[in-house]
Amino acid sequence: MPFCAPRRRGLPARVPVEHLLEVLKDLNCSRVGVKSIYERFRRLAPTGLISLPKFRESLGLLGLFGKLLAESLFFAFDYDNDGFLNVVDFTRAVLIMLIGSDKRRLELSFRILQTPSRQEAGTISMKEGDAPPEPSGIDLKSFTRIVNDIRTTRNVLTGQSVPNPSPEHVENVFKKNSSICIDGVARITQHDFERAVHCSKEFVELMGAPCRRYAVEASIVPGKLPVEISPACRPFTKCGSEDFNLRRQRTYINRTTQHRRRYHDSDTDESLPLKSQGVSRPWLSPRRGLAVYFGHERWNDVINVMVGLGLTARKDIGDVTRELIPADFTDKVTLSILPDTISGLMPSLKFVEHDDRHQFRRDDDPNKIIFTEHAPLVFKRLRKLMNLSEDEYIQSVGPEHLVGNMMLGNLSTLSELLSEGNSGALFYFTANGRLVLKTVTRQTAEFVQRWLPSYYEHMRDNPQTLITRLVGLFSITQCKRGGSTTYFIIMNNVFYSSVAIHRRFDLKGSWVGRSVPLHERKDHTVALKDLDMVELEEFMELSESRSSALFETLQRDVDFLSKSMLMDYSLLLGIHYRSMSDDDVNWQQDPDPRQMSCFMGKNRDRLYFVGLIDVLTEWDVRKRLEYAWRRLRTFNNPGVSCTPPERYAERFVSFMKSRVA
Repeated sequence: MPFCAPRRRGLPARVPVEHLLEVLKDLNCSRVGVKSIYERFRRLAPTGLISLPKFRESLGLLGLFGKLLAESLFFAFDYDNDGFLNVVDFTRAVLIMLIGSDKRRLELSFRILQTPSRQEAGTISMKEGDAPPEPSGIDLKSFTRIVNDIRTTRNVLTGQSVPNPSPEHVENVFKKNSSICIDGVARITQHDFERAVHCSKEFVELMGAPCRRYAVEASIVPGKLPVEISPACRPFTKCGSEDFNLRRQRTYINRTTQHRRRYHDSDTDESLPLKSQGVSRPWLSPRRGLAVYFGHERWNDVINVMVGLGLTARKDIGDVTRELIPADFTDKVTLSILPDTISGLMPSLKFVEHDDRHQFRRDDDPNKIIFTEHAPLVFKRLRKLMNLSEDEYIQSVGPEHLVGNMMLGNLSTLSELLSEGNSGALFYFTANGRLVLKTVTRQTAEFVQRWLPSYYEHMRDNPQTLITRLVGLFSITQCKRGGSTTYFIIMNNVFYSSVAIHRRFDLKGSWVGRSVPLHERKDHTVALKDLDMVELEEFMELSESRSSALFETLQRDVDFLSKSMLMDYSLLLGIHYRSMSDDDVNWQQDPDPRQMSCFMGKNRDRLYFVGLIDVLTEWDVRKRLEYAWRRLRTFNNPGVSCTPPERYAERFVSFMKSRVA
């Protein structure tokens, strides 16, 4: 009789009740959130356990280059000290990093940073069930190792060669933020760590996190109509003499830019959202996808994009002040990115610049990434036109602070998956909420390249334009996927503001199907539509001079879009009401009169935020056929959205004027 090995049991399809209850009693999160992470874990570890090598693999490039990072995260997550991560360990760690309270995130962060000290003490290798002694803190040797590993990994990801901090500086910062323990050795204790994270700029800089945004969530007073905060993009607090208004502004960057989240448990503000279905524009919808965390199917994609964006943003492209020539609009920079695990003492990334003719080859290394930036000089000029400095752009899209923030128990520097619509487009926010990344089709990318000269001219000649500001066009080819290429654009976020948005509208000037179901109107993060605005008797209350200036700008923009044979765009309108405001707003002072995207109501009781979005829909054969079909279906109803550009523009402006009081 043949010998049969014991059958390996896998995780059940549904979350075991005991696992669900254990996580729910430990964290204030939704059942749906736990179930979503459970599904990710099942795909990552069908047998129910993740070893250190498997966990390092799940981190992608970070696991390949950040050996200490992978070990620190793994052993910090392994609460039962058995050398494996089970589903409860994994779920708890992910939820703490995404939605955990200040206290829980600080506790986890300290465990992460303590790993080298615990390894030295031998407490990590103890048998399951043993009670390890309470670690007393982080000594200078472990602290130095952490700082140097963070800097080394950061250099690999950014392609830079920034030297490690001097031992004297590291020791000086350590001494300022440590205590003498009972055995006479200086260590950073839990209390020391919390104080350093809040108050020591030097400490946080050594940890590789942005000095302007620290690792703990700021205290936020809930408003009368609260706006949800993206847990993975939480603001940081800072002690010292920093201007209070600046801190409040950073707090509300995420409250207003991350408003699209709707939690599935109404009794908690810290539920993890589900992936949305059928939503193509995340800034209009509360539905939101899961944050892209380690183990997520798109984790490696996000890391690769951040690395590529950081490299191209830092690349020297010569004289940026010269006059643009036609070749600048078709120019592109192509880099290949390939992990190098053979040469040198440690793994690294090989960055090679290629000419415009470089393409994917069948014999390419499957780990190779080909990253292309289109019209780099033109988009650099466009970023300057919107007052986005190159430093802020790099900090927004690059991986500079990725490792440091993860060591501090925070996933805030990672872009986050927002929604996946019928078009298959994916949306991501940058961590500071100022920019949005959106995947587009090859046809759309080619149109942007053709349209770019006239678009640049319009943006240059009309600094107060309301049209979406495009700041980059890129493509990424992944050889392991047979050379498939993904195109994406980077654009500004209309609701990047310092106050909460209490009501928002998506206006097209059409009326067929342009309303939101009554049960969804109660959610203030849902963008209402044209018929809703009429039914609610909502008007933009503008002074005569402001109304004249607004429609002069709007008419120029719409005329430009019409001449470009574009249609189906929307006016995104956000309103901040004085009666609901908990923000420090000087209601007696008007915003910059030259700024058309933000203005005060004539009665000084409202702030308006406006922008033209979805401006890349061409009046092509497909739209012409759709127009003909809709005319037949609606008996030639003039209120359908799909209409020829000139007629669309006239109807659009006419409706906007009718909503001004």
